[in-house]
Amino acid sequence: MRRFQKIALIFLGSALAGCATLPSSGPTSSAVLRGARSNAEMPYTVVDITPQLIKALPPSQSMGVTQMRVLSSNATHGRADMIREGDTLSILVFEVGVGLFSGQANLTDAIRAPTAGAQQIVAVVREGGNVDLPYLGTVRAAGIYPEKLAEELRRRLKIVSESPQVVVNITDTAHNVVYMSGAIVKPGRYRLTAAHEKLLDMLAIAGGPADNVNNVEIKIVRGTQVAQAPLNEISSEELSNLELMPDDRVEVVLRRPSYTVFGATDKVSQISLEAKAVSLAEATARAAGPSDSRANPRGVYVFRLEKGPDDENPRAVVYHLNMLKPESYFLAQMYVIKDKDVILFSNSPSNLPQKLATFITQIINPILPALFLLR
Repeated sequence: MRRFQKIALIFLGSALAGCATLPSSGPTSSAVLRGARSNAEMPYTVVDITPQLIKALPPSQSMGVTQMRVLSSNATHGRADMIREGDTLSILVFEVGVGLFSGQANLTDAIRAPTAGAQQIVAVVREGGNVDLPYLGTVRAAGIYPEKLAEELRRRLKIVSESPQVVVNITDTAHNVVYMSGAIVKPGRYRLTAAHEKLLDMLAIAGGPADNVNNVEIKIVRGTQVAQAPLNEISSEELSNLELMPDDRVEVVLRRPSYTVFGATDKVSQISLEAKAVSLAEATARAAGPSDSRANPRGVYVFRLEKGPDDENPRAVVYHLNMLKPESYFLAQMYVIKDKDVILFSNSPSNLPQKLATFITQIINPILPALFLLR
């Protein structure tokens, strides 16, 4: 009998020792709260989700939107048709009467007949900003507008032509353009016009993003300045829908924002945020909610790294919601999930005795016959 008791105590001790290593899908509410009070390597605070908290939370908007507003405010807005080095010009010369290009230069004044004609000259603005034109020589073109160049050419032509008229157009340019690249339907180089195209206008001209608007960000490089923001946060009436400037580079970047679900749920999963704003209620439903048999409905947590101006040191915050309170379902509709949030459905404390009983049963059942034989 004593031998039987000793063996039973040995197995019972082993079972109790195994309690510390019982499998668990995540921490309990008490473990989350203890972690907030301890001096952990990654300190965090636990905050209850209340109506006052939701009102105090900053709007769900990235810092990139603010950066784009700054770019828009600091931009030097002007005409998009300034002539620059490398531009190709179409110069139309119209003449009435005796003209340089009329073909009557060798006729005497007595037999010359009144004529009207036009001549087109194609010229490329060289490095240095000048163009070379027949009979007129070298003319400064870069840095001025087409009508100013036409006025200068008309003044010079009056010396050799009776009644010249000049029209100058920019037919091709390498500078009054923006470059569209990345996940866009028609990437390429797009010329700016007198319509003063804005960001969303040019995206539409280029065919729009090649993916869902909620899955992409817009990156703008203007000189040494860079701004990047989610496309779904840029609206047509805001400063973030900035007017594009010559040589701007716009890249459509795939982002695919998502949140992750852990703990007492039927399936640990990563779920895409396929809408501009997804509430905690919607996010919970997409994850099939907490497990009825294992979860503690008093302990639903959202782990978030709050990013401010100093993104290198984000603040760790855990937002808590007690789903046993009916009013919590209204709060869950108002609380917005952000990219990279982690939702934890905490384990119920009652799971531990159940798991321990199952663990002991699994160990003892195979050896019970042997123990009775020894008895």
